[in-house]
Parts: sequence; C-alpha cells; structure tokens
Amino acid sequence: MKPPTKDAITKALNILLESIQEENKRAFASRLVDTPPLHENFDEFLMSPGYQCSCTYPLDSIPFKQLATNAKALGLAKSYLNKEADDLISRIQHYRNLAAPIHRLPEEILVMILEIFAAGRTVHGMLQLLRIGRLWYRAIVSAPQLWTRLDSALPPKIARLVVERSKNLPILSFDWNTANGQDHYQEKRKEILEIALQNSTRFTLMKFQVSSGDPLEIRPLLEAPTPMLKNLTVEVGKGAVDRGVGFEGFVISDGVPLKHLVLHDISLNFDSPRLSGLITLSLYRSAVPTSLPNLLQVLSATQRLEELTLGENGQWIGESIALGPQVTLGHLKELKVEDITNHYCATLLSSICTPICSRVYVRDSRQSDGTDPLDPLIWQPGNTQTATLLGLGQQSDTRVLGISITAKYGVVIIHVREQGGSDGRFFSFTRPQPWELLKLLGQFLNDIPFGPPVDLTISGGMALGNSFDLAPWGFLLKSLGLSNPTACVRVLEQLAQRTAVPSASERGTNATQVEDWVCPNLQYITLYNMDIESQRESLLSLVRKRWSGTESGVAPANPPSGFEIICPRSVYKDLRELELEVQKVVPAFVFRG
Repeated sequence: MKPPTKDAITKALNILLESIQEENKRAFASRLVDTPPLHENFDEFLMSPGYQCSCTYPLDSIPFKQLATNAKALGLAKSYLNKEADDLISRIQHYRNLAAPIHRLPEEILVMILEIFAAGRTVHGMLQLLRIGRLWYRAIVSAPQLWTRLDSALPPKIARLVVERSKNLPILSFDWNTANGQDHYQEKRKEILEIALQNSTRFTLMKFQVSSGDPLEIRPLLEAPTPMLKNLTVEVGKGAVDRGVGFEGFVISDGVPLKHLVLHDISLNFDSPRLSGLITLSLYRSAVPTSLPNLLQVLSATQRLEELTLGENGQWIGESIALGPQVTLGHLKELKVEDITNHYCATLLSSICTPICSRVYVRDSRQSDGTDPLDPLIWQPGNTQTATLLGLGQQSDTRVLGISITAKYGVVIIHVREQGGSDGRFFSFTRPQPWELLKLLGQFLNDIPFGPPVDLTISGGMALGNSFDLAPWGFLLKSLGLSNPTACVRVLEQLAQRTAVPSASERGTNATQVEDWVCPNLQYITLYNMDIESQRESLLSLVRKRWSGTESGVAPANPPSGFEIICPRSVYKDLRELELEVQKVVPAFVFRG
C-alpha cells in the first residue's frame, strides 16, 4: 500500500483541530451559563428552547485560557507528524532507489563504468560522484584506477589525496594551466608543481598551457625523469614567450618512446632517441626547427609517423636543398603545413616522399611578389614527391577524379577530388600575381600520364591578365571560369588557335607532338565582366574558326556543353541577335544578366 502523502496528513490534522476547538467552545460555555446542577443530558439541555444564556459575548469569541496552550501543543504535534511522514517517505524512496538496477550492480562492474566516464575528464567529476550514495562512494574510494589524473586547478590537499588513492598505478594525465595568474593561485601552483616533481616517474601524459606567469618554472618538470611518458604537449602563449627568454632546447629524459608531441613557441633538443616512435608531431611558431636539415633528420628517424603539422612561423628559416628524395615517410597519412615561409615550405615539400598520405593541407599566406623562387622546384615536371602529395603517384591507393584550381585576390587554391568522396588534399599559396604559378601548374599536371581533368577558375582582383596562358593546360582543362576582363579577351584569342600538343595517349618530354586546338577537351566556359560590345567580332571569329571550321579549313573542335557570358542586364536585350547567331554553331551558348 502506498504511504499517505503530506497533503493528506495535513488535511486530516486540520479536521481533528477543528473538532477539538468545537468541543472546547461547548465545554467553555457550560462554565459561564446560569444553569441548575449538572443535567444528565447536558447537550440536550443546552439546546432546549427554554435555555437562556446570561453571557452577552458571542460564543465563538469568548476567551478560553487553555485553548491557546492546547493549540500550540497540537501545532507541535502536527509538525512532529509531518516530520515523521517526511522521514517515512524518504525511507521508502531510499529503499526504492536501492532496488534500482544501478544499485544492484557489483562494485567491480560499477568501477568499469566509472572508468569509461573518467576517461578524458579531470578528477573534479569523480569528486562530485562521491556524493551520490554509499555504494558509489565505496566503489570510487576503493578503486585506485579512478584516481589517476592530476591538474594544477586542484587544491594541494586534494592533489595529495589523489596521489595517495592512486597507489602505485601510472598517472594517466597531468594538466598544467596558468590561465589565472593571480598571486594566490601562483602559490598553490608551486605546491602542485612540487607534488608533480615527486611523482614524475608515474606520468604517461603531460599537458602544459602557459599563458601567464614564467614559463621557466615548468622546465624542471619537463626535464625530470619521465620513463613512462608517451604524450607531451607544451603550449607557451605569446604573452609568456618574452618572459621565457633563455628557455631553449629543453632535453627530455630517457624512457619509452614518445607517441604524440605538440610544441608551441618552445624549442626542444631533437637529438633524443625517444622521438623515434612518434606517431603525431605538431610544431608551431618558434618550435619549428630553424634548420630544415635538422627537421629532416628528425623525420628520417621517425619510422611510424602518421601525422605531421608545422605552422605559424614567419621567420626566414631553412637552407636551400637540392631537389631529391631525402626522406621517405612511409606511414604518413596526414600532412599540414600552414603559414610557413615560402622558402621553408617549398624545400620541405620537395624533400619528403609520402606514398600513402591522403590528407594534405598546405596553406601559405605569406606575401610573395610574383613567383616564389622555389615554385619551379616544387612544380617541376617529373617531381614525384609533388605528384605523390597530389595523390597522383603510382603508389596512391585512391583514384583522383579531378582537380579544382582557383585563383582569386592573389591566392591560388588547389583542391583534389578523389574517388569515394574524399576531399582531403588542399593547397593554398599566396601569389599577388598568380599567372606564372598557374603556368607551372599546367605544365606539371600535363606531364603526368593519364592526368585527371582540371577545373580552372580565375576571379578578379589581379592585374596583368594578359599574362594568362591556356597553352600549358593542354588536354586536361575541362572547365574554365574567368572574371578578369583582360584574361577573357586573351582566352577568346587563344581558343581560336591551333598548337602543337602532346599526343593524348602519351605524356612526358618524349611524347609525340600533334597539332590540335588549344585545350581540345574544354567542355564548360564561363566569362564574367567582359566588354562584349568591343569583343563582338572576336567572339564570332572564335565560333567560326573553332567550332564551325568555316574560317580555319580544318576539322572543328567539339562544341562545348556549356558556354556562358555574364553581362549587365541593361545590354542583355541588345545582345539577343548575337546570341541567336552563336547558337547556330554552339547550341549551349547563352548570355546571362
């Protein structure tokens, strides 16, 4: 049977109090009325028609000395009964909770569940779980594997308790964060640092985020004995870099090989044998070795490296290196190079071979006037390292379906589309005048046997559009979009020409040269911002020569599947006649406003 609710008990007590008060009124009246000796049936006597009370006060307002005392006692009784009811309900809920499946779990099963919960979390979450119940408290306190995470935000007493309860198990993570630089926090961090130094031999992962304070204070811990350490992250914020002057080339002590290493604005002595087993390596800003041969030496020693990231170093670093396969990274799957100087980036890309790398992100946002001196080195026809990075190497596991190249506002972006929907290869180079780089790209891709089709888009915002050249793209160019007025005029002229191109079935310097139309496989053309009135005759000449053969006297090219010229709406009606004339030869041609 369900226990009575608190509301039901309160209602019953109210009914009881009202009954008692009514009895008190009637008893009190019997003492004030002028009556004969006690009648056998006093209630009937009071209610008889002949009875008259000599009291002039209303019956319900007559003071009764004992009524206040009795009401207080009844109030206390009511409170007591309410408390008893609350306790009863609480006990029933407690027993019901104990009957829940989670409370019937064996402790060892609960500990296994809590281990999953604790993964990737600090010990603060485990401290909160101690208050859930006795079973949880007993299970958490008795399981040392749940007390294997330290961080600088813990009070020193709690940190010592964590170390004590973890017994002799490895400490899975130590997190040091100096985001709060207040003085009282600094004193607390000193105690935490001392605790960490005493237990450094048990650490398997250390992460430092030094955004304030002195970065030199963590050097003793970085160089302390860490024989079990596998993961190390050190991020020194830009605001703390100047305070760490002299903190260069810290040395990792001996121990098992590191698996994951991330360094921001802090340099490391890369001669350590513990770097030979790295799986991921990420270096940012001043952590990038100033000497590229030193970096290549480290990479050559890492036999298992799968991810390499270099970023945000604007210094002119690195020596020139001759083109050649200096280092082969046979396990590298992901390469990210961002905002490294052109010189360093170019020589790196030309010095590594990555046969199975499928995710490439190269972003160069540093300004370079014209063509970078090392662009011809990277995009030299026959450069197998660059071909492999693009997924065009002979050992590539995926088939490249196409390459999209976009030049806009001084940035050349290359996207590689692969079979299966993969879009993991991305290159970005800052070139205020991209025309020479585009020429090198066309020559490089056109040299690759059975190269993939290319979609080329050139937006506005760049001068010297008359430097654009279609010839290097040969058979590969599938679609072309131009927003540069000067380049549009250049395209109309070049598409009307024939030139010597390598045979479609051959590539390389020894390929047989045949005469054909410029970019014979071009299927889609979109031209923006072109002064069509001044180029009306150029457009008609192109149509007659290339696609009708009436002026060239040779076999015409296949008409494109799409040919658009985007023009202002104000002149669109005036171009309708020209549009109909072009459509007689190229049905897909259209003016769009």
